[in-house]
Amino acid sequence: MVVSKPIHVDVDAVEHNLASEPVTRLSDIDAFTQFGTRFGALSHIDEALRQIKFNLIAAKSSLTYTHAAPLVLAFGALVLGSWDLGSGELSGGGDYNRGGIFGSESGFLHVTGGALVLSFLSLFISVAAYVLLMVIFPLMRENLLYLIFGILAVEYGHIASHASDPYFPIDSDLATWAGVVIGNGIILFVSLGVVRRSVMETRDFHVEVSHIHPDPRRMRSAHEDHSLLLWNVSLFLWLLFLNISAWSGSHAVARPPPILGDTGGFVILHIISGLASFALLMHVSWYPQFMMGDSGGSIQSKLARMVSEGMGSEKIEVEIGTCPDCGVTSSASREGDGSIIVSCRTENCEGRGLVGKECEYCGAEYTGSLACGSCGATSNVEDHFSTQGELW
Repeated sequence: MVVSKPIHVDVDAVEHNLASEPVTRLSDIDAFTQFGTRFGALSHIDEALRQIKFNLIAAKSSLTYTHAAPLVLAFGALVLGSWDLGSGELSGGGDYNRGGIFGSESGFLHVTGGALVLSFLSLFISVAAYVLLMVIFPLMRENLLYLIFGILAVEYGHIASHASDPYFPIDSDLATWAGVVIGNGIILFVSLGVVRRSVMETRDFHVEVSHIHPDPRRMRSAHEDHSLLLWNVSLFLWLLFLNISAWSGSHAVARPPPILGDTGGFVILHIISGLASFALLMHVSWYPQFMMGDSGGSIQSKLARMVSEGMGSEKIEVEIGTCPDCGVTSSASREGDGSIIVSCRTENCEGRGLVGKECEYCGAEYTGSLACGSCGATSNVEDHFSTQGELW
């Protein structure tokens, strides 16, 4: 089988980003709750709490003040875009006879000067926050663009539903729900069908290529170390808080003038849920990059990777070996130039290198014979690669 060359990661980020910590892998974290022992269905809660502990340790060692900058910008944009700050535009209800953005009679051009300045400031700071997010997490840059498109769809959906019914969703008919349903349909397709699939398949590719080992126990450990349970929880919570923020922001300004009652509670809910939504988006962006390491590649689905790498003739292919006796994937790989890479046979050594060279970690020589971790048969590493026909 021939697969594309893996993302250029020299070492696993989980190992080295946590080198100064006593715990270096997710598999080294012991579960500190035992809900699953009494109720089997609650075992996922034990696992999620275990991963939260690991994420906190990982964040402490890998995140810096730079990573807090997008969160500060997001908070500033939320406050500037949802609070009057002396302009009186939102609390006064504005002029409901004017609407739209373009044209000399558009409502946007007839707001007070202070409100217009706050609106533009909020817009520019929001753009800066998302751009900074893409700069800090380059592996997720393409997927962040998809998620931003989904965010706009959800926000516009809530605005459209409130335009039909200012008190949405109280006593709203089915037609009024159309905006929210369509907006959420778009973001569910983008987040689950595109982004989640890309991250999951890139994780599988990373483990199968970068952590391949003849010992099945080591492979199971590698899969456990790269679990995305908590990441999936963050993705779900992000969708939830995004909808709460979009609804509360739209609800706070949708009532026809004069605005009755105090809408401050909705504004506060909009800011808090919006900030939580952005923080969860940061986790959704950070963890895949932390887990797979900094590289010049990107996180893509299997199909997208095949298409993008098929467009460049400079791409090098790597053939993954298979045991000649049982056909199970082995730990050997052959580069495009014909050189063969194998794993070090020394126990507990993580080294990988060219056959005949010395391991840079333990000094042992990479031998040309390979023992299958499935059937136990020992064979020459050359026999693990096919030489007939076109490989795929």
